[in-house]
Amino acid sequence: MKKWQSSLLTSLLMIGIVSSTTVGAEVAVAQTENGTNTSMQQQPTQTEEIPFQILGINDFHGALNTSGSFFDDEGKKTVNTGTAPLLAAYLNHAQEQFSIANTGGQTIRVQAGDMVGASPASSGLLQDEPTIKVLNQMDFSIGTLGNHEFDEGLQEFNRIMLGENPQNDPYGILTAYPREASKTQIVIGNVVKKGTEEIPFGWKPYAIKEVGTANNKVKVGFIGVVTTEIPNLVLKEHYEAYDFLDEAETIAYYSSQLRKLGVNAIVVLAHVPATSKANKVDGEAAEIIKQVDKLYPDNSVDAFFAGHNHQYTNGVVNKTRVVQSTSQGKGYIDLQGTLDPKTNDFVETPNARVLPVDPANKTAPKIDKKVDAVVKDAEERVAMVTNKKIGTAKEASAITREVNGSKESPLGNLITDSQVAMAHAQGINADFAMTNNGGIRADLVVGEDRTITWGAAQAVQPFGNILQVVEMTGSQIEQVLNEQYDEEERYFLQISGLTYTYVATDNKEQPFKVQEMYEKDGTRMQAEQAYQVVINDFLYGGGDGFAGFTQATLVNAIQPDTETFIGYIESQEATGELIAASIENRKKLADPTDPVDPPIIEPNEAEERIKKATIFDPLYEDDELLRGVTLPNAKIVLYVGELPETKTRTIALPEGDLVGQADSEGRIKLNVTSLKIKDKKKLTVIVLDEEQNKAIFSLAILPKREVTLETTNTKELAKTSTGKELPKTGEKEAASIMLSGIVTLGVCGTHLIKRKIL
Repeated sequence: MKKWQSSLLTSLLMIGIVSSTTVGAEVAVAQTENGTNTSMQQQPTQTEEIPFQILGINDFHGALNTSGSFFDDEGKKTVNTGTAPLLAAYLNHAQEQFSIANTGGQTIRVQAGDMVGASPASSGLLQDEPTIKVLNQMDFSIGTLGNHEFDEGLQEFNRIMLGENPQNDPYGILTAYPREASKTQIVIGNVVKKGTEEIPFGWKPYAIKEVGTANNKVKVGFIGVVTTEIPNLVLKEHYEAYDFLDEAETIAYYSSQLRKLGVNAIVVLAHVPATSKANKVDGEAAEIIKQVDKLYPDNSVDAFFAGHNHQYTNGVVNKTRVVQSTSQGKGYIDLQGTLDPKTNDFVETPNARVLPVDPANKTAPKIDKKVDAVVKDAEERVAMVTNKKIGTAKEASAITREVNGSKESPLGNLITDSQVAMAHAQGINADFAMTNNGGIRADLVVGEDRTITWGAAQAVQPFGNILQVVEMTGSQIEQVLNEQYDEEERYFLQISGLTYTYVATDNKEQPFKVQEMYEKDGTRMQAEQAYQVVINDFLYGGGDGFAGFTQATLVNAIQPDTETFIGYIESQEATGELIAASIENRKKLADPTDPVDPPIIEPNEAEERIKKATIFDPLYEDDELLRGVTLPNAKIVLYVGELPETKTRTIALPEGDLVGQADSEGRIKLNVTSLKIKDKKKLTVIVLDEEQNKAIFSLAILPKREVTLETTNTKELAKTSTGKELPKTGEKEAASIMLSGIVTLGVCGTHLIKRKIL
């Protein structure tokens, strides 16, 4: 936040504490114009305490029909939680039970941001307009902004909230959607138009709700704030028109304004992160509350609904209850307290439970049929998009998320490779990518005709987590890799761009530890060197216990993981590349006695030696054999198409389409009929010497030759005008002279990887 903004808020706060201000009066008038009664009334003579319930959610992300695992702060896991129809039913049930148990009790439903954005297909393809409909049916009356409301700009978010027609319809399914305006009032106090004090789109910094009856009521204030990290989380074009004011100063200031209006019961809806353990709250939410207490000790903030980092939170900071419901409708908050009309405040700090939306619970309610109808309608409308072909697989079988003994999976490799590749495509020099294995929700389903559909890819990464590009040192990366190896080893990472070895230990709490880490070119990683790593926002917040990621420095962001994965497959299809993935031993268990530094030759020397020794005959699409010469006994690995650099520069090469070997004199003679190279454009050929150093060649596949009477097949027997036979490929007699005249050779980005001895 700029100094002038901080000074302004602090000054206004101090003025507001001492006396009524013009600013306060203007806010009060604005609230009245918005339809919320802020008039000061004498307290009624009848003053019975009022039971009050607030049901809340955060980070819904358009999760109409998705489910996942809910974890509480003790690590207890509830599986298959969520979906909008079941969430609606649970909320209704909680409200009914509260009403039965508390005569005269009243309920308000609130949300703490990120209701839209990073959404699964059924909502996202329809610009989250189905989500607005189900939130209306669930009766959420007050909410705030999250960072994902900025994903396409606040103007587009405001259009969605107003139920106005869209300007664009990229898939041809949006224009006809029966949209409706949101019934949720947005409160946001710390977003203003740049250089001004004006909150955009007529939104208000707070709202006041009267709870109780005409003769016995209490005013409750709701203040909204969003994380000031927005500039690090969304595209510049979507945040550059706004200033983001300090969260604590904003809450303190508007709390003072509410107190002057006679509002002592105050709830904050804050899209800022929080965690808890045994009722103790940590994270930015806790720090903000502590700062508010310093700035304005009489703030009277009773409850704080957090969000953003998708973590279960339920605890108390000073006298403020702090809660968070995880994310994607997998859980909900049931906060209950008692309001006293004599003090216009809560009698004491409210109690709360954060509960899973569990379909297997014996008392689980039946799904809400009206919400279910909206969800099913949305699914039918997007089917034409989700069934669209986006890529072609190499094999007619699923690419699986099943892991090996080192917990590496083919699909995990494909996903992280795609993240590095797409970061590079956007001009971001990412070194590595890492993703939590739990975020890979399904195998990549492949059709019998090897088709990959939009829906199949989206099902793999359905949550649309924002991909952050962070800077980490080698030692920080080593820390997060070691965090995989706790006693239970429940949470682990899929990785790209680096490989590492790990060894067993005698420590039961950490049975394994990292031995050595290598970059994609085989260079050993350095502890103090900085690297750029693509991770999702869940990991960035320390999700799955990876605390090391919270020490990373955010430097950039790319599209959410769903769009990134789909976009990568589409880009491969556009260039005729097939989608394939395999186990590549990116994580390898080593014996502690194995040498760490294997004997190697200098990269340039080895690379040049392979290049100088290797020549291929022209390869035509109707040829049965690939011929050439290279180093004696060299290994030859063939790939149909152009192999991405992210794969060729790894220590462990992906499985080849065809593998062969030169003979003891270096002659190459490989039968390539199994590759079906007709109509293909090129082969990638990797030649490895006996030390496993390698060079990479791009070999053009030439069109079928037109055979005429004058053409002689020189590959079987070529004669000169004198009748003397020319040597066949690989023969010693003048072979290099003949080959240099006829060979077309493409060498593409030749690289060398040093061999590891493990």
